[in-house]
Amino acid sequence: MASLPLQKFLLQKLVTFIKHLKLLKLSAIILCIHRHVITLLRRLLHMISHNPDNHLSGQRSSVDRIMGATEPAVEDTQNQIPTVTTLAVRPPEREDAPPFQHFVTSSGAITLRAIVASQIGRYDRNITQSKDFRVFEVSPGPNNFTESSTKIANWLQLTHPEGARFFFNPLQRVFTDQNILENNLALEILAAAEQANQMAAESGKVCATMELAIEKLSEGVFGYYFVDHDARIIFWPEIVKSRELMIHVRGVTDKNHIRYALEAQYWKHCTLFPNMRALPGQVVDYLRDIITYAHAESITSQTSLSPFDLDELSNMLNVVEHVKDNIEKVNEHSVCIVGMRLGARLDADQSLYDSDSKKKPKPILVRILNVALFNSPHIHSESIHNVWVDNTVVKPRWKKFISQLNSEWSSFTVFSTVMLAVDVSFLAVPGVDNPSTQSKPAVTIVVYLSTLCAMGSLVISLVLAGQVSDSRRSSAGSVANFMTSMSQSLLGIESLAFMLSLPFALLIWGMIFFAIGLSILIFYTTDIVAFIVVIPIWAVVVLLTTWPVFAANNFHVSAVAMRAVKYWKDIMKHMVIIRRQ
Repeated sequence: MASLPLQKFLLQKLVTFIKHLKLLKLSAIILCIHRHVITLLRRLLHMISHNPDNHLSGQRSSVDRIMGATEPAVEDTQNQIPTVTTLAVRPPEREDAPPFQHFVTSSGAITLRAIVASQIGRYDRNITQSKDFRVFEVSPGPNNFTESSTKIANWLQLTHPEGARFFFNPLQRVFTDQNILENNLALEILAAAEQANQMAAESGKVCATMELAIEKLSEGVFGYYFVDHDARIIFWPEIVKSRELMIHVRGVTDKNHIRYALEAQYWKHCTLFPNMRALPGQVVDYLRDIITYAHAESITSQTSLSPFDLDELSNMLNVVEHVKDNIEKVNEHSVCIVGMRLGARLDADQSLYDSDSKKKPKPILVRILNVALFNSPHIHSESIHNVWVDNTVVKPRWKKFISQLNSEWSSFTVFSTVMLAVDVSFLAVPGVDNPSTQSKPAVTIVVYLSTLCAMGSLVISLVLAGQVSDSRRSSAGSVANFMTSMSQSLLGIESLAFMLSLPFALLIWGMIFFAIGLSILIFYTTDIVAFIVVIPIWAVVVLLTTWPVFAANNFHVSAVAMRAVKYWKDIMKHMVIIRRQ
């Protein structure tokens, strides 16, 4: 057994040698020799450290730290999980799955038709259940009450976070929203998938993360599309002209535009079939950056691109922070949350297309009605065009627009009620409305017109408040359907502007008719003193009342008077010159 000085000397030399080996970073062959040397040194140090007379615990611990630093962590490298970069499906491994067999349908040839993800008819199937009450028999003992995937081999039955059921074949990587448990539909789906995969193989459009979605359109006709998770698009192995892909988007001239449409359909696919997918971190960061920019832009810009208001964007940011906890984890709820995209335009009220509607003059009927309704249709038309841009609803502006209309209609109902009370009280004045006479005086007829206009304003305000404010602003889809139906009338979307102008215009006409009736009653008086006193005040009131109307239409009485005086002076100068000649 070595003495204590010898042990110290050997231990110091070994530690120095190990440090030099660590700093050299030799090649792979020398590192292999290095491992054997380290193993031999460990054994030697182990023998030394287990000496009963050992007093070098401090030196042994330092050697162990050096050994741990120099030896590569083989186990950690082997168990390291690769970084998730795509949303490609990750089906569970099934050792008992039978090999895939080729299927041929008995109904005849399969016809494939290219579709997009938005044409998957999940929400249009109207599947209902019977109202019959059934008593379910519970088997004895513990049971997790989970059924097998399906009764058909190689198919997995999955449940969407919303509760919808769909099916996935991991061997063919095929998704379908159809119920394959009925009418041997699984065989037809697999035959359509085999034909689609054969088309993709023949065209060379095959990628490692490729998925296929199948939708039965009619008997023997199946819609399909492929998904490329690396490029985040959908594609087809044939030339496709799809109106559904670029619906409501005109003027497409660049491939980048189509790229955005294909990416939107890709996210629609991930939203429809989110199960067994792990969420990449860069996708969550990208979504967070989009929402953060939209939030900042909504604060600083009046024409924000975001279809959401500030409160909704703040809530979205909070949701994204929770989603970050599920990064690189298989979680269908997080995939559904991320499967969203925002719009693309420079300003929210700027159309992407050339339009001559603002350049060409409006029809004479529209101009006459605009004057008769006191320019209210023009004002409402501008607001509507800011809400309904390129057949797209700007939801925050719609909500603000409806809130303003509700406030206006509430005030109109109050004014109309007051106007009705005033008209009825005016008709009760002796001499205004004499029931015994068949011919009514002009003042009575005019007050009748005022009463009808006030009543019309009240009724229309209540009807519009019930139709537009409640049911039409519940969702962006219902707003879009309402705006689309209104734009199909003879005057287009302008008809909605005229409709919204009626409460204000009828109320103003009611007041004008009442003022005319009161003026008739004043002018037909025989009292000269009252006539002299009232006429100047009446003229001043009329002038002050019409002043805001003329000023709003860029017609100023003072400017007209100054121009008239200038023209008069020019005429007088010409007359003086003519006389001198």
